Amino acid sequence: MNISFAMEARQALEKTSAFERFLMKYRSKKIYLGHEQREGWTGKLPLYLFWCEWCENYAKDYPHGHIERQYLICSHCGEVYNFVPWWVAWVGLWQFIRLAIKHRLKA
Repeated sequence: MNISFAMEARQALEKTSAFERFLMKYRSKKIYLGHEQREGWTGKLPLYLFWCEWCENYAKDYPHGHIERQYLICSHCGEVYNFVPWWVAWVGLWQFIRLAIKHRLKA
């Protein structure tokens, strides 16, 4: 349990609208809070606020893992949530198309 993120999640929740809280709770939306750099981090990381269905709390975290397999961890209970940006699949498709065209031109 990340106590500092848990407390910050409560503070960030006060700044969100009722509509954003509705989206997080019932549509599994993650709300972008901004980039932040903490002591020991090599650079700034994006932070998100989201609803944990397991412990029924709002949690704050940054994306972990590689872009194709990113996930968020609940700051209260440690539950893992998939968090792959929507555009990653399109980038993969575009790279496949480029490779197919390049291969076709060589033949």
